[in-house]
This record gives sequence, structure tokens and C-alpha cells, in this order.
Amino acid sequence: MLKRQTLRQSFSLTAEGVRSGRQIAVTVEPAPSGSGLVLIAMETGDTWPLDLSHTLALPGCTAAGTSQRNATYIEHFLAACSGVGLTDAYLRVQGPELPLLDGSALPWLEAFQSAGLKTYPEDLDPLVVTEMVMVMGAEASLAAVPASAATLAYLLDHPHPLIGRQAAAYRPGTDEFARLVAPARTFTTIEEATLAREQGLMLGGSEENAILVYPDRLSAEPAIPQAFAFHKLLDLTGDLYVLGRPVQAGILGRNSGHRLNHLFAQALQRHADTTEAVFMEAS
Repeated sequence: MLKRQTLRQSFSLTAEGVRSGRQIAVTVEPAPSGSGLVLIAMETGDTWPLDLSHTLALPGCTAAGTSQRNATYIEHFLAACSGVGLTDAYLRVQGPELPLLDGSALPWLEAFQSAGLKTYPEDLDPLVVTEMVMVMGAEASLAAVPASAATLAYLLDHPHPLIGRQAAAYRPGTDEFARLVAPARTFTTIEEATLAREQGLMLGGSEENAILVYPDRLSAEPAIPQAFAFHKLLDLTGDLYVLGRPVQAGILGRNSGHRLNHLFAQALQRHADTTEAVFMEAS
């Protein structure tokens, strides 16, 4: 039986935010059992539980808050929380975003491991899928089917020849998250990065924060095979952890991004509330 967990001690880190270009200070603190994961925006005074009702998908990331007032890039933090089973913590953020760090979940995972975990006596019941849950987009989809143990798989079909077709899978609750998923870095084409800068969506950032895909080369060698598909699994893992608990299902994603991931989390919650099969189409 899974149990709720918090940190044994607080930790802090400071790094550049890729959206704002500012230095972002973050402190993660222990929280009482049942608190959930809570983001506290120190500059605005906003407090947002990192749950389905207080998060949203924005272009290129997942955020806490609203479309007008938010803290962006929470997905890698959430993925690391899922990876270690961290359920209760306060996340104090001085700035409008979480730092992207090296573009993976590994810095968060290592910080959690250094701080240590404290296990509470309260049980953490997984969301058990008993009927098919599916969401469809124009060229992307996500589906969950009943399974005796959780598995996540992803199929990536990207037009850039240096990304191309990749497939990845892992079993949550095993060491596969730390070995295969957490080290997989964010990637973007140089054209996408240039457009984001022109639109004011990336005032900071460098090749230290992501793998840049140029027409004929990568800015860095991926840490693992199929790394781009594994990074998509990292994002999916974080985006689904707004449900506040693990999902026991066989899950398959195809070309999904944050928007479809968030819709899928809504579909899974609807299934949990009704026990019925759920099919949703992205508008």
C-alpha cells in the first residue's frame, strides 16, 4: 500500500527562468499529511494547489494559476514528485516561473533525494482505471486501459529528421523513472526557439536548458536512447500528477503535448468520479 510522503528537510535553489530571463529563487518545504503540493507565489501572494482545478496548459508548458496570473514550468517538478512519491510539500517561488534547470527532472529528483523523504501513516490510494479512457486530438491521442500494474508508453513522430520516430515506455514505481525518464531533457528546434524569442515567450535560456535541434546537428548528445520520446513521457508524468495520486492503468500517448495531457487528466478524473468509460475530443 502506498503512503503519503513529505520531505525530511527544506531545500532551496536559484537559477535563471527561461521565460522571464530573471533569477528565480525556489524553496521546497515539508508539509503536513493531506496538504498536497502547494505553490506559493511570493511576489503576488497567490497560493495555488498543484491540482487539476488550479493548473492549466500554456504554450510549451504547464502552469499553476490562471491564464492571466500564473507560475509556469511546473511539469518537471511534478514529474520528480511523482517519481519519488512526494505528495505533500510547499513550493515557494520568487518569480513568475520555475527554473527549467538543465531541461530534465534530474535536478529536482536529486534535490528530493538529498533532502530525504518522510513517510506518513496515511494511505495513498491510486486512481484505478476500470474502463477505457481516451482523448483525441487532430494528430495526437492518449488512452488508458485497465491494468494490474501501471505502465506508460509514448510514440513520437516528429517531422524533423534528427528527431523522427521514437518510442519509449517505463513502469512507474520502479527505478526506471530515475534511470530513463528523469534524465531526458527538453528539446526544441532552433526555429521554434527563435519564434518563442520573437513572441516574448523566451527572454532567457540557452543550450544549458534544453537540447536545441538545428537543421544538421543537435546542441548536445541525448543522455539515453529514445531520449526525445522519454522526455515526452516525463512531461506526461508531471502533467498527470495534478491528479494528486498515481494512476493504475496501461497508458499510451501519441504525439501529445501539455494541452492534450491536461485534457487527459480531466478525463481520468471524470472516470474516477463516475467509473464509466470516457471519450473526449480536443476542440
